[in-house]
Amino acid sequence: MSILITGATGFLGCRLVRELLSRDSDEPVTVLGRGSEESLRARIEAAVAWLDGPPLPPQALTRLRYVSGDITRPGLGLSAGARARATDGLTRIWHSAALVSLEGDPVPLYRSNVLGTRHLLDLADEAPDAQLVHVSTAYVAGRRLTGHVQEDDLSEDDGFQVAYEETKYTAEAMVRAWARGTRRPVVVMRPSLLVTDRSVPAGLPGQPLAGLLRVVEAGARRTGLRDTGQALLRARVQGRGDMLRLRVTVDLGGSLNVLQADYAARAMVRAAEALRGTPSLRTLHVTHPQNTPAATAARALERRYPGVTLVPVPELTDPTPAEALIAQQARLLGYIAQRRTYDRTQLLCAVGDLADPAPVDEDYLLRALEPSSP
Repeated sequence: MSILITGATGFLGCRLVRELLSRDSDEPVTVLGRGSEESLRARIEAAVAWLDGPPLPPQALTRLRYVSGDITRPGLGLSAGARARATDGLTRIWHSAALVSLEGDPVPLYRSNVLGTRHLLDLADEAPDAQLVHVSTAYVAGRRLTGHVQEDDLSEDDGFQVAYEETKYTAEAMVRAWARGTRRPVVVMRPSLLVTDRSVPAGLPGQPLAGLLRVVEAGARRTGLRDTGQALLRARVQGRGDMLRLRVTVDLGGSLNVLQADYAARAMVRAAEALRGTPSLRTLHVTHPQNTPAATAARALERRYPGVTLVPVPELTDPTPAEALIAQQARLLGYIAQRRTYDRTQLLCAVGDLADPAPVDEDYLLRALEPSSP
């Protein structure tokens, strides 16, 4: 009996590894990822040592095995011998590897998220006793802004905001077709936006929310250079009463589903274990029971940057350099305009008595928006 996981060096993946190691089990856990086995070991052990959680059982790290591979390559880039070792006695496959990007060239997204999943399914064909746990995303719902999304819903009728959503939709559709065709046990996990309020040390995988922070910081630098008398960085550092009003084309009446990453990993591992003997396809929304209002996120940003006020407008005319830079991230801001909610029935059945996560409130988001530690 053994477990294989892809994406273990990522923001969610390293947390999944720690959760797997926390279980009272002697099952080997094979980490498949890019780089040498030595570099994989160093990155995983550094992440596991830093992450919160109950103390690991003695010798937990000795359960880890490392295989250098690449999901974008046919056969995962594995030799015949390495492939045989990876599938020998395999009872569970966690497919967490994915490229997350809301902008830029869609080709790398397709290569990682679609072709990578196809190559992983080819490997799963060689491990007939293995349960497949596929990490998708709640954002396969695409441009659907309203309504209550059921866990089994999967439709492209509303289109997609970004190529990332479309590639994850395509990958999930492929996994579901494979599950129906093979009659293999498959669990599809759909996490929402995962966050942490702990400052992430340099060298460890950062959180997706860091992308928003980079946009604001870039706007701050541009403002400081070009908007004389309204220098955001000076107002923040000196604590002066300068007020910078930044107009944004965003609906502050919307909301976003934000979930603590540690909770997500705990729920996913627990659910996969509960569904281990279920010979069918299950799809679980790994989401927070309550959406976070966009207005709450805006207040956290304003507290993170004293002296800044975000002003929602239906249309942005004659933007300042900072406003123009933020407007370029319209796709990112579009996520805040959502009013949809997510069904969690199958998740709750699978996780049993696991308590709901704590609220993601303004104070939590403020901590999450702090820069990574050096």
